[in-house]
Amino acid sequence: MAASLPNWIRILLLILSLISFIPQLREFWLRRNACGISPYYVLFQLIGATELFALAFYYVVNSVQTPPGPDFFTYNPPQLGDYLNLVQMALVWVLWLIVFAAVLLLPSESRDRAPGVRNSTVPTVLSIYLAFLLISLIPVVVDAAWPSQDASSHEWALALFHGVHTMLINPIVTILILASFFSQRAEILQHPPGTASSSLSLVGLAVQVVVFAVLALAWAWRFVFPGGASVGYGMTWYQLVGFVAVDHIAFALVQAALLAVAVLHCGQSFTGGETEPLLDNRN
Repeated sequence: MAASLPNWIRILLLILSLISFIPQLREFWLRRNACGISPYYVLFQLIGATELFALAFYYVVNSVQTPPGPDFFTYNPPQLGDYLNLVQMALVWVLWLIVFAAVLLLPSESRDRAPGVRNSTVPTVLSIYLAFLLISLIPVVVDAAWPSQDASSHEWALALFHGVHTMLINPIVTILILASFFSQRAEILQHPPGTASSSLSLVGLAVQVVVFAVLALAWAWRFVFPGGASVGYGMTWYQLVGFVAVDHIAFALVQAALLAVAVLHCGQSFTGGETEPLLDNRN
């Protein structure tokens, strides 16, 4: 059964999640470019957010249509806290979608292109994400809007979706979240944050480290081990509910590692790195 967490804490974490993206969105708005941000880094993070949203949507909306419904990720029937969990996933997905759109649409630069030219990887990363949507979020949304009238085939399709994602796709997504570090690290080394050639917000990285580490801890306490708190249920716990906490802590670790690389490479404070180039751009 879903563990109890006060709804006011869920709402607070929801607000903190929104706040954690504001520094990066502000950089995009002020600079009008996406220099220094790897499209593959954003793609992998967006895939992670999409997977979490798709699974949360499945648990809260799709699976409850088939009695008796789950009792580990959500209450049966879902309560307000379950819907707040879903809103949390949806918000982070939307925010990453905005970052993804900014990176694809705003001018950028690379080793072999002049500043102001859009990234040539746009068709590739966009195609990859659209393909992932077809196996993650789109199926559960379509099922919720137009459920099958054949109860047995409907249950079979939902079970197939759940099994494939929890046992195969979600572990791969966790690996992609961790792998995103390497593509963004290369951008940081080439375009140090705090210079005119980078739109990466160090403040945003720092805030997200803290917020998503707290989210990981909070998610770990939102659910309990199916069947009891036994170490033997560790893998089951991860597949059914714990993947949320694992993916959040993976993201927090990536952001912390990128922040460390940026600070060590730049050798400057957050304040100096964030404000000086912006002042130059305004003059």
